[in-house]
Amino acid sequence: MKAQCPVCESTQLGDIYPSFSGTCITSDMMVLREASLENRLCKECGLIFNAGGTRGRAEAFYKDSYNLMMKSPDAAIQSFSGPAPISQAERTHQILREMTSLPADGSVLEIGAGKGDFLGYFLEESRDWRAAAFEPSSAFDVLQQRFPTASLRRCDYKEFDAEAASFDLIVALGVLEHVENPLDMLKWAHRHLKEAGLFYIRVPNFAKNPNDLFCADHLSKLTLHTLESLAHAAGFDVMSSKEAGVPIFVLLRKIAAPKPHAVNVAELNLHTVDQNATVAKSAMDAIDRCRKAADASGEPFAIFGLGSSGLFAPFYLGFDAGKIAAYLDENRSTWGSGLNGRPVGGLDKIKELGIRHVALAISPVYFDQVKAKLVPYGVEVYSA
Repeated sequence: MKAQCPVCESTQLGDIYPSFSGTCITSDMMVLREASLENRLCKECGLIFNAGGTRGRAEAFYKDSYNLMMKSPDAAIQSFSGPAPISQAERTHQILREMTSLPADGSVLEIGAGKGDFLGYFLEESRDWRAAAFEPSSAFDVLQQRFPTASLRRCDYKEFDAEAASFDLIVALGVLEHVENPLDMLKWAHRHLKEAGLFYIRVPNFAKNPNDLFCADHLSKLTLHTLESLAHAAGFDVMSSKEAGVPIFVLLRKIAAPKPHAVNVAELNLHTVDQNATVAKSAMDAIDRCRKAADASGEPFAIFGLGSSGLFAPFYLGFDAGKIAAYLDENRSTWGSGLNGRPVGGLDKIKELGIRHVALAISPVYFDQVKAKLVPYGVEVYSA
């Protein structure tokens, strides 16, 4: 069957690197067997999406398999966009408070709340707000333990039962990129918000994240142009947006009835698509050059960052993951775990394992910052 855009159903699509079938990597750093990467740009509405990956099986995947930050109780995504690393949940909460002043009480719903990290920060400051949340994955058990008095369900948004116009604020953090049709979720949020209610969104900004082309379960590769177009089509006004590292944060206000079509942003997104495809190819080539140089010299090599390119490389390039001495990362909550059967640790692993070559599997946003940190270790660095 010919692929079609999940938003506008057009079959006028442009292919985007890479085209791949086999073992893929998901955003929770797990292996997805018998999958594919079929990235496309819709020429009719401008959505950038993966026609393969978890599409068609997303609901079952999140209920049965998804395991983001569940490897240890304190595991959490970190934000490196400020002067010092903090949890992504705390940074996300800070940005919401910068974008708007909320009343003393109200009702909040978090879509895909995970372990409840953001909700914890929110309710600490807004204690009189009534909270509801749902989460389809196994993280729901942790969520339920943390918030025993909140209205919670283990389900996805299509199964969540609530009256229309029930909430003052709906929050979706790292969710919209996972769903089969992002416009459908925006319209769902519109129906469940009170008049002039707010929808707060955080997604990976594809303009800053070429590695997303290798991620099997990020079904939409979202840019600010796309978010604005979809938001207006769903009946929202964009109150505020902010880029902070890789994520982009957008605050929407419900203003009108949804429109029949999204504005076409294909031309606006085309430059980002071409640029990111070039960088993604170069990132994979850098890992290959790093591996070959290490092999030639008989020295160990490592991959810095837990981005999709570094985890996907053994499957895409066809080499044994055992060749990787370690994955290096600054997120301490990931240290001591294993990925692709290889250890994950901090920069101290360089000396411990005698690593002489390091390939970067991170957003270009952080290239200069990480290269500077690697200088004292005297390693050869390979990047896009």
